[in-house]
Amino acid sequence: GEILMMIKMRFTGANKASIIAKRKNKKSAKACSNAKTFNEACFTGEVPQEDEEDLSRPGEKPPMKLEIAADNEASQYSPSKGTLINGKPATLKLDLGGSVWIVANVEGQILTMIKMRCTGADTASIMAKRISKSYSKSCSNQNTFTEACFTGKVPDADPLGPDEKPRIQLEIAGDKEPSQYSPSSSTAINGKHVTLKIDLGGSVWIVGIVEGKILTMVKMRFTGANKA
Repeated sequence: GEILMMIKMRFTGANKASIIAKRKNKKSAKACSNAKTFNEACFTGEVPQEDEEDLSRPGEKPPMKLEIAADNEASQYSPSKGTLINGKPATLKLDLGGSVWIVANVEGQILTMIKMRCTGADTASIMAKRISKSYSKSCSNQNTFTEACFTGKVPDADPLGPDEKPRIQLEIAGDKEPSQYSPSSSTAINGKHVTLKIDLGGSVWIVGIVEGKILTMVKMRFTGANKA
C-alpha cells in the first residue's frame, strides 16, 4: 500500500534545515494525503530506522532523504533611508526574509555591518555585528552586497557603564514593506464577509467582522493568492 513519509524540520537558511523528527505511516487517514487537509495531527506513525547505509546491502539509500529548496518569507518591515550606523546613513541593506535584514555602511576602509530583525516600524532586535577591513569591493556596492559579505571581526561587547556608548550604534527608521496579497471582498469569518481590514505590510493583515456587540478579528499572513 501507500506509505506516508513525513519530516519535521527547522529552517536555518534559504536552502538549509535541521531535521527535528521523522515518521512513516502505512495506515494514515485519507485527509493526511491531501495538501488542503494535511495538518500536525497527521504526524504520527513509525519512527524510521537511522539514516545509515546498510553495510549488508551496499549502495542502499537512507530510508528518508531530504533535499531542501526554499523561499524567503516576505518581510513585514524594512529599514528606511533614515537608518543610521554610528550616526552615518546605512547605505547598504539586504533583505533575508521574515523582517530579518543586514544593514551596513563604509567609513574610510572599514565596512560595518549589523544583522537585525525588525520588530516594528521603528524597532529592531540586533542579532549580530561584524567589522571588516579586508572586504571585497563588491560588498561596498548595493547591487552586489550579499549575505556572504557578512564576515569579519566580531566587535567587542557593548560596554555596560551608564555613561558609555556602544561601539556600534544603530538608529532605526523603518517602513512597512508593501503587501503582495490582500483579502478580497469574498473573505469570510464564520461564514460572514469581512467588513474591516487593515494592511500591516509584508502581506500581513488584520480582518474583522462585527456581529451584534462582538468584534471578531483574525491576524494573518498571506502565503499565496488564496492562502494564508
